[in-house]
Amino acid sequence: MFANYETLFLALLLSLLSGTGVFLHGVREKRIPASFFNLITEWVMALIAGVTGFYVARNQGWEDSLMFIAVLVASNNGREVSTAIKTKFITVLTAMMGSNKGGETHGK
Repeated sequence: MFANYETLFLALLLSLLSGTGVFLHGVREKRIPASFFNLITEWVMALIAGVTGFYVARNQGWEDSLMFIAVLVASNNGREVSTAIKTKFITVLTAMMGSNKGGETHGK
């Protein structure tokens, strides 16, 4: 059980490191203004994407090295990952709501 927490902790650290890199690169390219709020925003986006990558890789049964690669790739592309998750979630909700037209229930 401890190994799971240790792996998750390393994934979180990698996500924060990646978010810092994305922020610094954005500041250097002048597409992100250098402010503490923008740094926190990039950290949050990287954490959400990194944890998503972590649990997807864990669910697929990938070994730790591949899991950490998934975390780094996801957290480096935090905005794209969160947009894709949001789009997929909306599609699933729309499909569920669309299949429930007419007030019928699934428990019949």
